[in-house]
Amino acid sequence: MDIFKRTLLIIAVFLLPTHLVQAGQSVAFYYNQIDSVRELINYDRVVVTPGLITDKQIETLQKAETQVFAYLSVGEYDGEVLPNNLKGLSPLINPNWSSHVMDLSAITWREYLTQQARALTARGFDGIFLDTLDSYTLFAKSSKQVNKQQSALVSILEALNALPTSPLLILNRGFEVFDQLSFKPYALVAESMYNSYDPLSDSYQLVPESDRRWLTSKLENVKQAGVEAIVIDYLPASDRDAQKRAAKRLISEGYTPYISDGLLYEFGVSTIEPIAKRVLGFYDSQFGRMVTSKCHRMMSMPIEYYGYVPECLDIRTTNFSNIDISRYAGFFFWLEETSYQQVPNLQAWVNSLIGKRPILFLNALPTNQAILAKLGIADKGEISGNITQQQGQNWTQQFYPASFSQFEKHTLWQPTQIGVSSEITFSNENGQTTTTLFKAPWGGAVLSPFPVMALANDTETWILDPFRLINEIFPLPVIPAADATTESGLRILTSHVDGDGFPSKAWFPGKPYTAEVLNDYIFKQYDIPQTVSVIEGEVGKRGLYPEQSDKMEAIAREIFRLPNVEIASHTFSHPFFWDFSANIQTKQYGDNLPIPNYTVDYYNEILGSINYINKELAPTNKRAELILWSGRADPTEEILAIAEQANVLNVNGGNTYVVRGNSNFTQVSPTIAWYPSAVQVYAPVINENLYTNLWTEHHDGYSRAVETFEILGSPRRLKSISIYYHMYSGAYPASLNGLKKVYNWAIEQQSTPLFLSEYAQRASALYETGVAKTLEGQWQIASTGVASIRLPNALGYPNGNEFAGWNSGPDGRFMILKQPKTHFTTTETPDRALRLESANGKLVSWEISNNVVDWSVSTHMPLKMVVSGAKNCKRINGPRIAINNREKGQVELTSPEKGVLTGTIQCQLL
Repeated sequence: MDIFKRTLLIIAVFLLPTHLVQAGQSVAFYYNQIDSVRELINYDRVVVTPGLITDKQIETLQKAETQVFAYLSVGEYDGEVLPNNLKGLSPLINPNWSSHVMDLSAITWREYLTQQARALTARGFDGIFLDTLDSYTLFAKSSKQVNKQQSALVSILEALNALPTSPLLILNRGFEVFDQLSFKPYALVAESMYNSYDPLSDSYQLVPESDRRWLTSKLENVKQAGVEAIVIDYLPASDRDAQKRAAKRLISEGYTPYISDGLLYEFGVSTIEPIAKRVLGFYDSQFGRMVTSKCHRMMSMPIEYYGYVPECLDIRTTNFSNIDISRYAGFFFWLEETSYQQVPNLQAWVNSLIGKRPILFLNALPTNQAILAKLGIADKGEISGNITQQQGQNWTQQFYPASFSQFEKHTLWQPTQIGVSSEITFSNENGQTTTTLFKAPWGGAVLSPFPVMALANDTETWILDPFRLINEIFPLPVIPAADATTESGLRILTSHVDGDGFPSKAWFPGKPYTAEVLNDYIFKQYDIPQTVSVIEGEVGKRGLYPEQSDKMEAIAREIFRLPNVEIASHTFSHPFFWDFSANIQTKQYGDNLPIPNYTVDYYNEILGSINYINKELAPTNKRAELILWSGRADPTEEILAIAEQANVLNVNGGNTYVVRGNSNFTQVSPTIAWYPSAVQVYAPVINENLYTNLWTEHHDGYSRAVETFEILGSPRRLKSISIYYHMYSGAYPASLNGLKKVYNWAIEQQSTPLFLSEYAQRASALYETGVAKTLEGQWQIASTGVASIRLPNALGYPNGNEFAGWNSGPDGRFMILKQPKTHFTTTETPDRALRLESANGKLVSWEISNNVVDWSVSTHMPLKMVVSGAKNCKRINGPRIAINNREKGQVELTSPEKGVLTGTIQCQLL
């Protein structure tokens, strides 16, 4: 395109009416509490109550290219009591909302609004939604009063538009002054075109035809002026189909729709429909914290794998009346029978839930007989004796057999309704039969002694397949799954070292420090990203060995200067317990390292140790990137927040451990422990301690981590390849050899090596990934940090040009994202389009035009990139690359260079 034509096109775009330029953009008005933005990121624009959103949540939304507008009431003050400086400025109370209607001509009120607007834009809001513009009509009755208020309103709006930060302004109605404004607002909103809400009666009603005609005429004037017209209509999310029909009708009439509940507390339908991706589970805190509950330890991982966000609430503190079920895809309960008995509100709520969303009961059922009757399950007495399995062997084969004690009596459960089936049954010698696995229209139940059995040494094991349990008994809709195991189509590879044992001497000639051994044989020899930490209390002068500190600090500085090494802290004194409120019966190692005259201070453990490393050990071009939790790695939300507020990433905990002969999923943790204020990123796989039985045998045992990586890579890719060990792995020739075997295996894999901080950034954003569908049926993914989406095999193949490509994996197609919001469709067969299949680095950009690809990849390794859908490619510009034409339309491009590489290639299509 020549310059003249391109200039004309740009001018034409700028001259288009605003409502046409923004056509198709979604919007949401949400005035409820915000614990997470995982739903709000689905929308292009969101209007929120500023006091209910944090600055970090605003930043997270903006990462997903969602504009954030703050609600500001222009005509009313919505607090219960007017501040002293505003007293006497309110002629009356609005009875619908119990708010103070304000006199717009009052200088103090206008100054208050300007001050509020300045504060909002200073927080980072993209714009302001100005509500209650016509509230003055509640008291201004004479034409003189009306003119005075309208003139004041125009002055207020002009002043807000003239703020130095130039906030985008959305008006709620204000038709009477619209033509008097010297500027065009970003958009104008009108409520209740077809459906209205009455807050006094809490009811929904159809809008009279006369009101609709009046509103339509007003909005036509807005559209003719080139301003986007947004219409909010009111229908509850319990009737999602009606919401979608209402949205489509408004779109056909030229409006941007938002259809939600009367209080705007639910996530409604705009040009997109948000997909409910939360799954809510319940635990009883009388048996421990959330992170130690079976809700979190057992169920979160498989639920997370299917692309959903697991949440675990304590039945002792939950206000069940506040739960919005429309945002959840399903509910599960892993409780004891006594827990149901002790929390009556729980049973009443369960009764109201049946039939509205899929439900899964684990271990026990509610005790209320009315609920059991509604579920179609009956307690038929007790069963005892020699109880053996009669039905459902296909569920239990290859697992430990379920065990019923012959010395106890067990509840005899049986179905009582057609449609409620017995999947696993057991009988005794008297012919009595009980069901332990039910499948029902409302979901199902798996009952004691299922689904998990306690073994010796405080271990547990699933005695059926948890993935099959979810698929068949707890049928969550199949959706694209946010994925933290993969980057650019390849499995992520990381390596990180806890600093424990730095002062230890190794069993090598000259008795070097273990850190010296690892530096010589691992850090320098394996040129992959490696994250290395130290414990200040071991290497620093404030610690246990001040006389050795100079020597150890010099070693640490040498390690940290390596270009393939990232720096981390493993705390100051290595606390073994991060929740001192818990009553720990046995403290094998004490509370922390016995540093003289020191009492654990969490700020010093995290921030103090990082400051020490940055000041004393880090080269000028590096800083400590994260904190690696020590000991039991069980920080509370409050402790996590210390690192969060300092913008320090964190990793460790989770304790995932599986090997051949012990591939039990109870020992596979979820990716993270999520809290509203902070996120704990678990290490994908546990360190060498379990592989060596706490160093009591098999000093080369960590070589079996290869088995772990293989088991967790196929048939489901559950974890990345995560090499994780301590400094003391450099103590023995055997332990070093075991470590080298793991590294040698890892570097032979097709992978994308990342620093641990890069993995942590992706993992911490895993739950803040949105899934939606456009009203035309396209999928939409909104990402705040995750760059990979696993499309399950059941959904077929991705199709579209808003993502870079995809690579086949063991359990789906791993899509490579290139932008925060991605739209795509699915097909039963793959198309032949040119695409990126894989790269061993992070994709920076990927744009295709006429078979020419402009690409950029940030890689820690010599570049290896595979393009599919081409029979040949040639380099146009960029780094030196070798081109190898593979079979099946694949072209491999390699370069000896690494870093941020940018180039252009031209390809011949198949």
